[in-house]
Amino acid sequence: MFRLAKAPRNNVISSLSPKLWGTSTLRVNRRPGIFLFSTAVAKPKSVVPKQLTKWKWKIVARVAFYLRIPFLVLSVYGIGYQQGIMDYSREPEHMESQMFNTVLTGVGCSSREDQEKVLIAREGEWRHMLSKFRADHRLRRAQDEESYSEKHRRMVMLQNATVVGEKLVKVAQAHVKARLMDVVKQATSQMPPEILEDNEKVYEALLTLEEVQQWTKAEKHMEGAWRFVLIPSPIPNAFVSEILPNRIFITTSFFEQFIESQDELALVLGHEISHLVLGHSSQANSLQAAIRTLEILLLSLDPTDGLLSLSFMGLLASARNVINAAYSRENEREADELGIKFAAMACYDTHAASKVFYKMHLQDVESGRESSSTKVGWGGLFSFFDSHPPTEERFRALLEESKKENKEKYEHTSCVNLKKIFWDAMKE
Repeated sequence: MFRLAKAPRNNVISSLSPKLWGTSTLRVNRRPGIFLFSTAVAKPKSVVPKQLTKWKWKIVARVAFYLRIPFLVLSVYGIGYQQGIMDYSREPEHMESQMFNTVLTGVGCSSREDQEKVLIAREGEWRHMLSKFRADHRLRRAQDEESYSEKHRRMVMLQNATVVGEKLVKVAQAHVKARLMDVVKQATSQMPPEILEDNEKVYEALLTLEEVQQWTKAEKHMEGAWRFVLIPSPIPNAFVSEILPNRIFITTSFFEQFIESQDELALVLGHEISHLVLGHSSQANSLQAAIRTLEILLLSLDPTDGLLSLSFMGLLASARNVINAAYSRENEREADELGIKFAAMACYDTHAASKVFYKMHLQDVESGRESSSTKVGWGGLFSFFDSHPPTEERFRALLEESKKENKEKYEHTSCVNLKKIFWDAMKE
């Protein structure tokens, strides 16, 4: 630092920009005429704080934009759900009829002629089903033997489905009730005394437990009177639907191609009821909603305003199919495991019943869906898109499981109860 000669306050030096002085700055003393030089670097006015603030708001706005997408999707879903409830509450019979026709169309029963051939039986009707049919069609049999024989054949299918299905429904109801009681008992045993003293607190605490919720829903799904529906269709299928509760659907071609005994039928129907008990349909719908929401969120990240999304959509669809297929395969394995248990509890031969899956395997081999020498469907990589495990794999797993789950295991428990129920029904 050094001193210059006195100069007027408006000396030209005092007006020079620091940029002209390199890294030095001009510091003016408070006393008139005195100028001091310093080598300190100047701190020009910066716009960085303003830029940071601007970027912060941009980030906040972008995050808010992405976060609103799931809420929008859920809102649209909620609106559709509420609208569906309103439509159903206004015309329940009409809506149920529409859903029933949709289900029939989905399995190849679309024509009015075929839909008129659909047969429906309620619980307990199997006792007088065939005798009533013969009495009603005694005259018709003499007039049209071929038509009579065809309908009689379908009535036998329906009777078998009703007898077997009713047994499986009863053991499934008993199993669900027992599991719910076990879960509640285990949960209450771990609750502190201050909660156990108040029934309302116990009830609220139980409702928060995932297992309690699962088996409570299962109990609601299983309760009520059941119906058994035989569908004339070339597509072999058997299923239970949540949108049409308390119904078991099975097609005539499934009987014709795969079913040779009530044991085989019991394993198939036990598998389908297990899907309902385990809540697989509801879980699959929740998974679909989550995946679709994630897809919309990822597509909204496209910086090219939609150009990149066109090619990205195919990749997302493939990923969605792979995830859904993997989830579905696991659900099928769970349903197989519980289904064979239900068949055993209903006093059926599970070892003999497992052969129905071997027949499915042979058909898959013939159609090219599955290899005869490997357990991989659709040839290697494409097996990731299969919604069901290979039928040969399922056959071997069920054959092994039948060593543990068989009618001998339940000979003195559920078998005794079922026999009593059905003997009492026969006396009526």
